[in-house]
Amino acid sequence: MPVPLAPPRTRFILHRMGELATATRNRAWAQIPDAETLREQAIRARDTVLADLPGHLARLEEAATAHNVTVHHAQSPEEANRLILETLRSLEAQVILHNHHPLLDELHLDQAARLQGIPITPLHPGDHLAWLAQTRPGHPVWPVGHLSVEEISDILHAQLRTPKTYDPDHLASMVRMPLRRTLLQVDAAVMVAHFAAAREGVLVFLDNDGHNASLLSLARHVVMLLSVELMAAHMEDVQHVIRVFALSAWGRPWPAYVSYVHSPAPAEEDGPRTLHLILVDHGRSRIIAQGFGQALRCIHCGACHTVCPVYQQIGAAGYGETAYSGPIGTVLNPLLLDTPEAQEQTFLCHHAGLCMQTCPLEIPFEQLRQAYRQAQAQNRRRGWGDRVLAPWRRRFGRRT
Repeated sequence: MPVPLAPPRTRFILHRMGELATATRNRAWAQIPDAETLREQAIRARDTVLADLPGHLARLEEAATAHNVTVHHAQSPEEANRLILETLRSLEAQVILHNHHPLLDELHLDQAARLQGIPITPLHPGDHLAWLAQTRPGHPVWPVGHLSVEEISDILHAQLRTPKTYDPDHLASMVRMPLRRTLLQVDAAVMVAHFAAAREGVLVFLDNDGHNASLLSLARHVVMLLSVELMAAHMEDVQHVIRVFALSAWGRPWPAYVSYVHSPAPAEEDGPRTLHLILVDHGRSRIIAQGFGQALRCIHCGACHTVCPVYQQIGAAGYGETAYSGPIGTVLNPLLLDTPEAQEQTFLCHHAGLCMQTCPLEIPFEQLRQAYRQAQAQNRRRGWGDRVLAPWRRRFGRRT
């Protein structure tokens, strides 16, 4: 199935965004004296968890439970959404906000909540704009980085009746001011953690605008989600992964805000009174068992997007309704989703190899794509053989 090109203006924005992000990222990494050591430490931290995912999950659950966190397990998006929405109903929450993370796009939480009549508002300004425009985020770190100033102004004018302006500061204020009023009224928050330390039972939230820190301070109830592979064995390993994420996502040595959560807040302090943790698998264990575990090293920093010529030509819309875009989407979507649309995405690549050069965790994108194609070809050959031999098996009553 042919994939349409993004509009010319979008292609220009994506190309320009890629140039600026790559230059910023390269400068930041060049200033780290122990850059190679840091990469090796982060890769080791990720591979340690992937080598024993059930053991680390058990340790995280034990530590979290000891800290009075209610732990749930979800094997599918449907189960995760059911747990989220049932928990929110039981808390009788009226004003609900969520943070920004690609896992929420994978779960399609906004659509599930809308169908159940439970309003959940995204607090991150970029996510909020994408929500207003009823479109999917275009990048794991910059959800509306693919939109022009004029397009953002048109969205705000149509949805919020704001005056049209092309001043970026004014546009940002128009988005943030109503969100701040809502934030002051928040009852509950749905928050995806970037990482977790299994031994200590600590959940880690990163951002550059403070929306995670604000939610954790003001929401009285927090439903936390964690994609099960995004753990580290202990806090020291988490620190390595945080540094790598900040350098590759934002071109900074550290995020502007790092929030750690391990237990409900005491009554006299700011913070949530109840914490629920939903551990989302959705095929991760199966991916590891099939030998594709290196794909789950991904920490969703978006570095591969900014150098990918294909992504810059088709944008996130070129990956359809699947959860992830860019080079990591061509690897993860076919593994996560058993649909023709997802399986075809393994061919959305022209073998430039820039994603492998840029990925801070050295994910072997091309080898993973080739291995997946070979596995699919073998499955098709076996399926053809079964169809040919089926009449003979039925006739003679035994396997041929």
